[in-house]
Amino acid sequence: MKRLTAALAFVLLLGLTGCGESALPARYDTEGIVYLAFSDIDSVCEDSALTQAGRDLLSAQGDSLLLSYVVDSAILLTPEELGDYDHLVMVNPQWVERFGRPDRLRPVELDSLPGGMRDFLNAQMPILTADGSVLPEGMGLYRCEDGGLFAFPSGVTLGWAKPVTAKNPLVILVDDPAQALNPKSCALPLASSGNILFPDQEKLQSTFAGSGLESYAEIRALAAETR
Repeated sequence: MKRLTAALAFVLLLGLTGCGESALPARYDTEGIVYLAFSDIDSVCEDSALTQAGRDLLSAQGDSLLLSYVVDSAILLTPEELGDYDHLVMVNPQWVERFGRPDRLRPVELDSLPGGMRDFLNAQMPILTADGSVLPEGMGLYRCEDGGLFAFPSGVTLGWAKPVTAKNPLVILVDDPAQALNPKSCALPLASSGNILFPDQEKLQSTFAGSGLESYAEIRALAAETR
């Protein structure tokens, strides 16, 4: 619990630091992708009405949402917890389709994981999921076969970190992040740290306007040199 609290505090802090930009590898197509640059994510997550507005905003995007979060960039995982994996990565199918190879994902059963990783997920995931379960419907565990996965640690859009290519990640695949993830403890903090991105700026803009979040965030594009 202490590790997760510290990690969430770190993610929230990123949302308050301003919005420096960091270049991405040119081989990845980030054309048209935007993100929400929050100036006060704490207020959003502490106010139930604003939290609901944030959840509604994310839900309204439908499939026009990209989730990419290297969990161990914010929460320290020991070698015993990681086992043979080099990273724990949370993504949605849209991210994998755009920046990875869906055909390389192979299902992994929770009970088959090393004890340390299994204990970590059993303790931490109920805090991050909307229904308080470890793996709600529409969320599963996978490994990448014969290749890595491009992913964002916390704070890439803020200039605090650089993207990584995880060579052998354990993947938490989330079909619908807006519904499966707790908006207060996970989804909105991830949006503030640049781990939830938006490939359809027009759609985001149409729901952002009048959402009540305009005083707390603005829409910004990824760095021009990444396109």
